[in-house]
Amino acid sequence: MFRNLYADTRNILLSRGFHIALRVIAIYQIFYFLLIKIVFIFALKQTMAAEEVAFIFANIAAFLVTAATLYISEREFSNGCIRNKIISGVRRTDAFLSAVIGGMLQGALYAMFACVISTVISVLFTGGYMTFSPPEIADYWLIITMACMTIGAFSTSLIMIFGGSKICYVIGLLIAFVIKVTNAFVLDALYPTKGFCKLTGTKLMAYRFIDRFIPYSYLASEPHYDMPSYLIGCGGLLIISVVIGLIVFNKKELS
Repeated sequence: MFRNLYADTRNILLSRGFHIALRVIAIYQIFYFLLIKIVFIFALKQTMAAEEVAFIFANIAAFLVTAATLYISEREFSNGCIRNKIISGVRRTDAFLSAVIGGMLQGALYAMFACVISTVISVLFTGGYMTFSPPEIADYWLIITMACMTIGAFSTSLIMIFGGSKICYVIGLLIAFVIKVTNAFVLDALYPTKGFCKLTGTKLMAYRFIDRFIPYSYLASEPHYDMPSYLIGCGGLLIISVVIGLIVFNKKELS
């Protein structure tokens, strides 16, 4: 198991897709910062707070983590690595769990890389944090990292379930898109800018469940629940992904 995990980790770190994802994160954050900085200097003529750019990675995190993990995992199938592992004696369960852990590792590394860039930009080129304390900043990045790890595990499970089929790109990215759009309606309904929340009954419970226990939703707004809620949401999706994935993958014919 550990030998297999080491090989998968090495393949991820050397993967072209992994390096492209890191470049996309850096370019996006730097470009966004420069754009907002220009607005503050020439239009608003005031100092920019770190909050304006500190957590912008969350805007693209679901799509980036999904696309990157799907690409890297799909390559494992297309070049025959998964099939060769099974033929060489690696148990299907070990191969699956190793792949899922690799997906979680990717999510964590992308979030940590974004955090480093965000910290450098916030400390050196802004007026500092105005509304966030250091513990709140740490909690925010911890929740972003947890969500990215869970999404990475879920996306990898999709690839393993569908045997490396290209349809996983459509399903994975469609899920990320649908939930992002849904979150916009959910947040607007639960936390309206004017007045009070008008939802009641089953609809209110459904909206609160999406906001509180769906890891994709954690990337749509600032943390506003207790940490156990985020742990339950991430742990729940992770368990579902692993259990269903193992059942399907262990019975699947590999071509």
